[in-house]
Amino acid sequence: MLPLWPGWRSSRTRWHLLWATAASVLLPWMLGELFKTFHQPGLDDRSERNLMLIDFIVIGGILFALTMVLTYAIGCWITAVMRGPQRQGDPFPADRGQPEDDD
Repeated sequence: MLPLWPGWRSSRTRWHLLWATAASVLLPWMLGELFKTFHQPGLDDRSERNLMLIDFIVIGGILFALTMVLTYAIGCWITAVMRGPQRQGDPFPADRGQPEDDD
């Protein structure tokens, strides 16, 4: 199975991106729902206006957070591409059991 993006060897980055994406959507939404409970009709004179304002702030927060996650993902992809595939070089002579050269 090929990885989602070539060059990403660690699945830890993918899990971080998944959790960050979920948090980017869920946390602002949950905070918005919490703040909406304080602006119910009868408790607030301009409840409709305040509820719409909270919705706009939540949408803006979600878009901003998703943009930051996308920026992080692009940075991870660029880093993975710049590193390239891992290549093993020839071992040093000392690693082959040969004595070291005297100077």
